[in-house]
Amino acid sequence: MRQLPADTVRLLSSSQIVTCVSNVVKELVENSLDAGASSIEVKLENFGLDRLEVRDNGSGIKAVDAPVMALKHYTSKICCHDDLERLETYGFRGEALGSICAVAEVTVTTKTVSDKFSTQYTLNHTGHITSQKPSHLGQGTTVCVLKLFKNLPVRRQLYSNNKKCKEELKKAQDLLMAYGIIKPELRILLTHNKAAVWQKAKVPDHRTALMAVLGTAPMANMVPLQHHQEEPEVTIEGYFPKRGSDYSLTSSSNCDRTFIFINDRPVRHKEILKVLRQQYSSQVERDVSQSRYPILMMSITVPAASVDVNVTPDKTHVMLHNKDAVLLVVETMLVSLYGPESRTEPAFHSGAVAVVPDPSNCGSVLDDAGTGLDPPRCHTASLSRSSSSNHTAQPLQSRSADTSSSSISEDWVVDSIPRIPDLNLSLTDDDSILDALGTADFGPAEDGESPANAGRTGGVDTPEISAESWSRGHGLLDPDSREPLVPVKVCVPGATETEGTECEKRERMSSGVGDKASKLTAYDLISSCAVRRPLSASAIFEQEARAAVLRENPTASPRDIAAALEERWKNLGAEGRKKYEEKAEKELNRYNLQSKKVSERVTPAGESEKQPKLPLLSSGSLLAQKRKASFSQQQLDQLFSQPPKKKKTLPKNQSTLVPFSLEALRRRLTTRPVPCSTLGGLEIVGRLSSHGAWLVLRSHTLMLLNPSLLEEALLFNRLLETNVLPAASLCTPVQLTEGLLGGPENTRVLCDMQKETADLSGATYFSDPRLVANGFRIRLTPGSPSTESHLEVVGMADCVPFFGVADLREILTAIVKRNAATVKDCRPLKVHSFLEGEAVRLARQLPLRLSREDVRDMLSRKERQLSARDETCLHGRPFLHPLADVPETEQDAVRIAAATTCWST
Repeated sequence: MRQLPADTVRLLSSSQIVTCVSNVVKELVENSLDAGASSIEVKLENFGLDRLEVRDNGSGIKAVDAPVMALKHYTSKICCHDDLERLETYGFRGEALGSICAVAEVTVTTKTVSDKFSTQYTLNHTGHITSQKPSHLGQGTTVCVLKLFKNLPVRRQLYSNNKKCKEELKKAQDLLMAYGIIKPELRILLTHNKAAVWQKAKVPDHRTALMAVLGTAPMANMVPLQHHQEEPEVTIEGYFPKRGSDYSLTSSSNCDRTFIFINDRPVRHKEILKVLRQQYSSQVERDVSQSRYPILMMSITVPAASVDVNVTPDKTHVMLHNKDAVLLVVETMLVSLYGPESRTEPAFHSGAVAVVPDPSNCGSVLDDAGTGLDPPRCHTASLSRSSSSNHTAQPLQSRSADTSSSSISEDWVVDSIPRIPDLNLSLTDDDSILDALGTADFGPAEDGESPANAGRTGGVDTPEISAESWSRGHGLLDPDSREPLVPVKVCVPGATETEGTECEKRERMSSGVGDKASKLTAYDLISSCAVRRPLSASAIFEQEARAAVLRENPTASPRDIAAALEERWKNLGAEGRKKYEEKAEKELNRYNLQSKKVSERVTPAGESEKQPKLPLLSSGSLLAQKRKASFSQQQLDQLFSQPPKKKKTLPKNQSTLVPFSLEALRRRLTTRPVPCSTLGGLEIVGRLSSHGAWLVLRSHTLMLLNPSLLEEALLFNRLLETNVLPAASLCTPVQLTEGLLGGPENTRVLCDMQKETADLSGATYFSDPRLVANGFRIRLTPGSPSTESHLEVVGMADCVPFFGVADLREILTAIVKRNAATVKDCRPLKVHSFLEGEAVRLARQLPLRLSREDVRDMLSRKERQLSARDETCLHGRPFLHPLADVPETEQDAVRIAAATTCWST
C-alpha cells in the first residue's frame, strides 16, 4: 500500500464537496449570509461552467485572514467541536472555498469597512494566493469562479446535455428562493448570460417574501400557523394551505415548493415531509392525494445542541436529537388545522346550523389572514369569543393550561362551528345559537348534573377536555346520539343587484368595477378605424371636476367622489350647464365629421369600402343616452362582421414543350471524343440549371449527379485521413494502467509506438500519428530505482463530446485485432461522428452552382479517393441516380420510342 499524493487527496475530497453548479452557488451564498449581507447577486455564464460570480455587501474579509481564507479547515465561525452546540452560522467546516479552488480558477475581491479600497486576490488550485491587486468594487466580497470542473473532464462533459444544464439552473433558483423566504430582508438577483432569471426585493415579513416566490393565488389559500412547546423546546411557524382549498393552487407534483427550514437552514427531511403529505392528503380527493406535495413554508426552531448538521457535504440533511417529539408536535399542529385523517365532508349537510352573516367578524378574519380579498358572506362564530356561555370557553382554557399552545388565524374557526343535528335555531339571534350549544353534551359530569347546566351556572364541576380529544373533534358530544359534533360552514347568498342603492351603482360605474359588458368601449370601429365616441355634458363635467374633488379630499372613497360630482352637477347654474352643453355639441360634431370621412373612404381599386355605418347622433339623443347604454345586437353584428375573404385561385401548372429525343442524343454522343479515363468512366453531359444537378453518362446509361452529396463524401474521406484533433492540456494528468488500457496486450502495443526524443527530465512523448491525430498526448515517465516507469495522458481533445480514455482503448484494440496501420483505420467511433458533422458543415458552405471545371475536378477526386462501390453520401443516399438508357443503334432507338408511345397511351 502507498500513500496518495497530496494533490490527489485534495482533488478527491473536493470533488465530493463540490458535485455540481448548485453546490458552488450554495456554499458561496451561505458565506455571504454568514458575513451579514443584505444584498446578493449571482451571475452565471453558460450555466455557471464558464463563469460563476457571487457578489455581496457583507462585512468582507480582513487583510490578515486573506492568506488562509481558501485553505482547508481554516474558518472564523467555530474554534472547536463544542461550538457546534451553539452554531448560528450556515458554514463551519472551512472546506468550501478550498474545494472550489481545486476544481476551478478562483479570484476573490473583498473590502471591509476599515479598508480604503478593495483588493482582488488570485488563488491557485491549493488555495494559496498567487497575485493581488487593488480593485474598484465597494464593501463586501465578490467570488468569481472560472472554468468549473476544468480538471474533471467526465463531470464537465456531463453538462454538455442542455437538459442537465437547465436542471442545475433551476436548482440554483430554488435554492435562492428558499433563502429569500427565510430571509425577508435579503435582496437577491440571479442572472444567466446577462439576462435576469429571478429577483427579489427587500420585504418586511415572511408572508410578503412567500408571495414573491409563489404568487398571490397560492397565498390567498394559505393560513399562518404558530406553535410553541416548552419540553422539549420546539417552535414552529409558517404558512400552510387552508382546509378545503383547491389542491391545484396549494399543491405540486414535486416537493420543490415545500419549503422546510430547521434553525433557518433549508433542509430535506423525509420524515417531516411524510407527515406533511399525510395530513394534507387527509382533506384532498383520494385519487390525487398520493401524487401531490403541499405548497407551504414551515420553519422549525430547536436548540442548536439537538441538531446534527454535519451529516452530508451539502448540509441539506440533518439529524434531530428529539426527532419523534418534533414529528409529534408537527402532527399535532396539523391535526388542529386539518382535523383527524378523514376526507372532507360536503359543504352543506341536512340539519346543519344556519348562521346570520356578520360583516364585522368576516372583516377581522380576513385581516388576520391577510389575503386582501373581499370578505365572504359567511358568519365566523368562534367558540372562544363568546362570553355568554362559560362552557364554550372551557376547551380553549384547557388547551392554554397544557404545556403546548397553538395559535391559528380565525380562518380556521370558520370551519370549526360544531354541527348539532336536529336543532332548530333562529337565523337572527346569535344568543339562540349559544343557548342551543348549551344543550350539547361535553362528556360525563359529576353528581348527576348535566354538563350543560353546570356550564350555565358557572360551576366548577365541568370535566376538562384534553387537547387531543378537542383537536380530533371528540370534545363536544350530541346529547341524543352521543356522537361527536361535526364542523360545518354555512354560507348565505349576498344581496342582489336590485337591492343596491343608486349611489352604489354610481360608485361602481365611476370606479370601473361595474358591468363591463354594458359598456363595450370608448371607441367605435368604423371601416377598420377607431373613432372616439362623443361625451355628454355631464361626462365632460365629471372629467374636469374630479381633479378638484380629489384635491379637496385626497382620501375620499369612490362612493364619496361620485356623490360629490353628482351634487355639484345638480347645483351647477344655467350658464355653467350651457357651457358644457356647447362642449358636448362640439364633441358630437367632431364625431359625426370623423365618422363621415371614414365611411366615405375609397379603396385603391376605386371601389368604396362596404363597411357598416353608424347613424349620426343628434344633440337631443346624445343627452338622453346613458353612458352605460350598449349597442343593439344587430349593430354589434354589423360593427364586427368582416366581409368574406375571396379565395385565391391558384395558377395552373404551365408546361413548355421542349424538343428532345433519345435518337438525337445518341447521334450526338456517337460523335463525342473518347471520355477521359481519369473520371472513372463518367462523362459530363450538361447541367440542369433549375436543380443545380448535372447529367453524366456512364457507358450507355444517362445518370443524374448530386454534387453536394458527392462533396460530403469526399470531405469526410479527406478528414478521416488528414485531420488532426487539437489536444488540450490537462491540469491533472490521467495515469494509465493495464485495466484502463484493456489488458497487457494493448499496453505492449502502446509502449511500442513511435516516440519523440527524451527531454532533460527523461520523459518521452509519443509522436505516433495514430495517437496525435486522434487528440491524445501521452507521456512516458521513466522510473527511479525505487519506482517504476508509468504512462499518463497529459493532453486530450476537448472538441469531441465525452472523449476520454475509453477512446484510447478503442484505438489500441483496432491496432491489435484489425492490424490498423493508418490514421483512417484507427479513428474511434466518437471521432467518426464528429468528423461527419464537420464534413456536412463544410459542404454546406460550397456554392450551389458549380462550373464544369469544378465538377470535373470533383469526379477526378472521386476516382482517386473513393472506391468504385462508394457511391453514397454520409447518410446512405446515392449521389448518382440512373435516368435512362441511351440506345446504341437506330433499331434500339425505334424500339424504345415505340415502347414509350405505348406506355404514354
